[in-house]
Amino acid sequence: MSKKLFLAIVVIAGLTSGCASITGSSNQSVSVQTREQGGGEVTGAACELTNNKGKWFVTTPGSVMIHRSNDDMQVLCNKVGVEPGRAAVVSETKGSMFGNIIFGGGIGAIVDHNNGAAYEYPTFIQILMGTFSKIEPPKAPDQSAQVLAATPANTAPSTQLASNAPTLDEKLKELKRLSDSGLISQDVYLERQRNLLGARQ
Repeated sequence: MSKKLFLAIVVIAGLTSGCASITGSSNQSVSVQTREQGGGEVTGAACELTNNKGKWFVTTPGSVMIHRSNDDMQVLCNKVGVEPGRAAVVSETKGSMFGNIIFGGGIGAIVDHNNGAAYEYPTFIQILMGTFSKIEPPKAPDQSAQVLAATPANTAPSTQLASNAPTLDEKLKELKRLSDSGLISQDVYLERQRNLLGARQ
């Protein structure tokens, strides 16, 4: 759902009555990794993440809690002896906002827009040093289903099943959920997160 379309719905919904309803937290954890153009990982890069809600810092590979916003987030990573890496991380309207508008009313939608809870960034941000890139949110599940449906009938079943395997972004989200729920310790969370990021090499 585009941000322009969402804002139009918020304006319309604001004309109706309803109680405030928050779809989720206005904060979000994102993981940042830096790589060289040849593909190797660059560790120890100092990254600055900025949007209209604030500024945050993280050393790669690592995670940081940021404030959600409808604005794209700008990321700048620096390390001595390496060309800086930059990226614009696109903000996306969360699908759950449809329910908030319908059941929570206009006030709930406006509250979530103002505090950033209506929006979400990709949870995994990979910066290629020496370049500028634009990082889009992962494809929605229905888009993936369409791609799978378009697979030729003679494609081996094992290939189709592989398409349904969890992505790195999904694995990181699940790992963060387990940590936030207290099901795993912080040490286990950090170790597994590093293993996931290392497996991407």
